[in-house]
Amino acid sequence: MKNLIALSILLVCFSIITKAQNSTPQLLKVPANWTFERFPLPPQFAPGIPYKGAEELRFSPGMFKKDSADYFTYAFVAELDNTTAISKNDISNYLSLYFKGLCSSTAKDRKLSIDTSKITVVVEKKNSAPKNEIIYSASLNAFGVFTDGAPVKLNMEVKVMTNALTKKTYLIFIVSPHEKTDDVWKELYEIQKGFVVPR
Repeated sequence: MKNLIALSILLVCFSIITKAQNSTPQLLKVPANWTFERFPLPPQFAPGIPYKGAEELRFSPGMFKKDSADYFTYAFVAELDNTTAISKNDISNYLSLYFKGLCSSTAKDRKLSIDTSKITVVVEKKNSAPKNEIIYSASLNAFGVFTDGAPVKLNMEVKVMTNALTKKTYLIFIVSPHEKTDDVWKELYEIQKGFVVPR
């Protein structure tokens, strides 16, 4: 009986620790005033993503408000386990699976009608990136499923960083429907620049 009680206490403690880890930033610690979320990869809404690991997100204050200056503006980091190289096509496939799954799942929950075949992505190497950095520019046609479901074009950058010792690759995504000349990108670039690969 004592062993059963001890096991129950241990399971409860493990559950609390797991939840705390899921709610505590480990990768994307800023901006502190942006809403935080963390979940394992592949996500439930996109089980076809061929990577295991974790993702952390930071949503701008106006992320879910269509009339806000920072609507659909956010950053997220994908930590890919047992991955030491990733190509342009890999990133394109990741984004396609991710957003088709996300839009489909969220639209269903919100009873919105969308056509996921209209979700398209174009990824190109960013030629102006510093020589020692790997950064891709991406353009994604998706849907604003967190509001009214209307089509939205998202501009993105994806920075690739790798830790060869731990065999992990990190994809740092910064996203906004605004053109990159808009002021909102100043903070996004600060997030991209400030990310440090965990040791």
